[in-house]
Amino acid sequence: MERRPSARKSAITVTLIHNYIYREIILLTGAIIAVLTFLLVAVNLFRVIQLIMYTDLPLWVTAKFVLLAMPLTLTLTIPAGLLSAVLIVFGRMSSDRELLALKASGLGLAPIVAPVILMAMGLSLIDYWLVAYVVPESQMEYVNMKHEIVTNNPLALFNPEVVVDKIPGWRIYFANKEGSYLNDVILWQLNDRGELASSLRAKRVKIDLDLEHQQMVLNLFNYRQEQYPSDNDAMKVNPGGHGDQIAEAISLNSFYEKAGKKIAFMTLPEIEDVIFTMQSAPPGFLASPYLTELQARISFSIAAFTFIVVGIPLAIQTQRRETSWGVVLALVIVGVYYFLGAIGRGFKDYAGLYPELIIWTPNILFQALGFWLFYRANRR
Repeated sequence: MERRPSARKSAITVTLIHNYIYREIILLTGAIIAVLTFLLVAVNLFRVIQLIMYTDLPLWVTAKFVLLAMPLTLTLTIPAGLLSAVLIVFGRMSSDRELLALKASGLGLAPIVAPVILMAMGLSLIDYWLVAYVVPESQMEYVNMKHEIVTNNPLALFNPEVVVDKIPGWRIYFANKEGSYLNDVILWQLNDRGELASSLRAKRVKIDLDLEHQQMVLNLFNYRQEQYPSDNDAMKVNPGGHGDQIAEAISLNSFYEKAGKKIAFMTLPEIEDVIFTMQSAPPGFLASPYLTELQARISFSIAAFTFIVVGIPLAIQTQRRETSWGVVLALVIVGVYYFLGAIGRGFKDYAGLYPELIIWTPNILFQALGFWLFYRANRR
């Protein structure tokens, strides 16, 4: 009977601590996610504004472009925001000896950090939903919008004094434009291997849209052409021809075909279907890129949990209350984590190296380090 008030008091204390940590972490995480998302989306918004400045597209297109870019951005900012908040809050609590006082009162480290672990698991589920379904669908819609712009206004692709690389198989540079005319134009045509095959220089180019045949026609005036050898030997360059006018037709279907084949535009169930059907595929079928993409999305979706496992003990060990220190340390952890992940994705075409397993290296390393640091912090 004498222990009941003490137990009730202890439960109330734990509840108060959890409420305090929840409030601090949630508010700070939300603020950091909002700032990081705004900064990353602003970069994309700047590019879209540049596009609209040279076209007659309505302003609502800008808003839709920004909204479609947000899911991918959130997959990065959600774990980074949570990590930054944890480093700041627990770094301050450790520096002010609050954690030491709680441990002296009989509370272990596990009950103190339990709310943040649960929050990290919840955010990891959100990240999984984003990378599995929302991000590929939004990216596909993003590309389809660009295709629609090309179909309705091909000049949306062309910005002066910038090498235009949005047309498959072509690179285009021009000084300025007047209506549907481009002035002082250089066109480089690439072969199937992406190597330079020929170049065209023209004083003026008129762009016409042939919707009946799904073509964009470039009419070149006062042109000069050069053919380049496949071995890149400058001595074998063929001067080609020159004349008053020539037309080059570019199929609009090439945009759609190129976009539709990207693994990035496939949801996880679609990738799983491809992997399942690989058993009946011809010998030349490469399943490794699909396996790697599948594992990469699952692996990166638990980044929030991994960051918390390593972030909390790091904050306790460093005992720094400065906000800037927490943000800098978070950026270092996030940078190293995704750099290691990029290395794993870089081996996706080398099935013998098992890239679908290498892609888990960041989580394994960071979680192993985190649990070791937790063990040390709990014994202090």
